[in-house]
Amino acid sequence: MNERLGESQSGLPVWIRPPKGGTERFSGFSRSKLYELADKRLIRSVSIREPGAVKGTRLFNLQSILGYIESCEAESLAKTEVRK
Repeated sequence: MNERLGESQSGLPVWIRPPKGGTERFSGFSRSKLYELADKRLIRSVSIREPGAVKGTRLFNLQSILGYIESCEAESLAKTEVRK
């Protein structure tokens, strides 16, 4: 199945599906980690579901995932600078 659900100007998809197994190819996060981050509102996520339907499709915003990773990097670098 094609993971590219709309593309940004950088050629990366805007929205991605969680992996069925293993890790997501752009971030390296597992399915459970993506859901955990979305539950904590650290990344953007949307459920597409027809009214009255039990099941739907969960999508994650790739830019918010990459932004979260960058914020973790910045936090790590800041902690490193304080220790010096």
